[in-house]
Amino acid sequence: MGDPSKFSDLGLFYVFHSALLLMIMAELFINLYTYQKSTGKEKINKKDKGTKWMLMFNFYICIYISFYMVGNNIPAGFRNLKLPAIFSYFGVVLLLAGIVIRLWAVLTLKRAFTLSVQTAATQHLITTGIYRNVRNPAYTGSICSLLGTVICLRNVIALFIVLVLSLVCYSARIYVEEKALIEHFGEEFIDYEKHTYRLLPFVW
Repeated sequence: MGDPSKFSDLGLFYVFHSALLLMIMAELFINLYTYQKSTGKEKINKKDKGTKWMLMFNFYICIYISFYMVGNNIPAGFRNLKLPAIFSYFGVVLLLAGIVIRLWAVLTLKRAFTLSVQTAATQHLITTGIYRNVRNPAYTGSICSLLGTVICLRNVIALFIVLVLSLVCYSARIYVEEKALIEHFGEEFIDYEKHTYRLLPFVW
C-alpha cells in the first residue's frame, strides 16, 4: 500500500493515498451522520435482509483486492497485467468524484438516509437535487470510488473482480430497497421509477 513504485510519479502516489484516506473519512462521517438513537416514538419497518453487511463486506474486500493484486505475493504474470499508466490519473478523478456524489446524496436525504433498508411512517420520497434523475446516487458514488481505487492501481484482474462484485452486491441491495420503497410509497415510487435511472443516467 505504501509502495511509490506502483505509480508513474511520486506526486500521483501521494494524491491517490490522500484521496483514499478522504474516502474512508467520508464513510466514517456517513456512519456518524446516520446514527440515530431509537426514541420509541416512531415505528421503523426494517427490511434490510442483510444487505447492509453485504455492502460493507463489498467495500472492504474490493479495497483489499485492489491492493492485493499488485502485491509481491501474486505471481508476476497476474501482477503485471496492467492498464496503461495514464489510467491512474483517471482513477484518481473517478475516486474523488465518487466521494462527492456519495456525500451529496447523503446530505440531500439528510436524516432520511440510512445504512439499512428501512421505512418510517413520516418518511417522504425525495425526488429533487441529485435524486431528480438517479434513484440511487449514493451507490453510484460508492461504485465510482471503488472503481477509481482499483483503476489507480491498474491491475486488470482486480478491476474485473471489483466490477463484478460491486455490480452483484449493489444490484441485490437495490432490488431489496426498491421493493421496500414500492411497498411503502406505492404508485408514487412507481411513477418516480418511470423517469429516473437506477445508477447511471442514460445507461441503467
